[in-house]
Amino acid sequence: MASLLHLPETTLRRIIWTISIAIPLVVIVLLSIPRISIGIDTSFIPRLNALINSAVSVLLVVGYFLIQKGHREAHRKVMLMAFGLSILFLVSYVIYHLTHEEIRFGGTGWLKGIYLFVLITHIGLSVFIVPLALFTLYPAMLGKYANHKKLARWTLPLWLYVSVTGVLVYVFLSPYYPS
Repeated sequence: MASLLHLPETTLRRIIWTISIAIPLVVIVLLSIPRISIGIDTSFIPRLNALINSAVSVLLVVGYFLIQKGHREAHRKVMLMAFGLSILFLVSYVIYHLTHEEIRFGGTGWLKGIYLFVLITHIGLSVFIVPLALFTLYPAMLGKYANHKKLARWTLPLWLYVSVTGVLVYVFLSPYYPS
């Protein structure tokens, strides 16, 4: 990571945009191919992902309070943990969906409406979190804290919303997972 920070800013921006576009495209392609067997029971992953999203939510809130108290180094460590867990979530999400059919929500009425609102906003905003998090992370890593702070004001609430609604999606779907 440190070697990337020595690249020109325009190159870093191109890398971030490439990653930000590639991830949703790769996920779409991977989710559209036939399911595979990897020889490991991956049915535990939705619960794991809910735990990861819960941990990310807690870390984001802790990171916010740490920076408010002026604890920059602790803030940096906590936010890098949240970022790392988010990467772990993405990998496990793809593995699960490569090995299992999609689970559909079985509720009806107003509950289904709430579920669909949560799901659609979760998915829609999750696409924007990758570039937002990366564009927020790299100025901090370069010591450009004013730029970092400007973006973090938007990134934090959106990232927190995505992580919390990820847990809610699991809660909505949990009765429909095979036991």
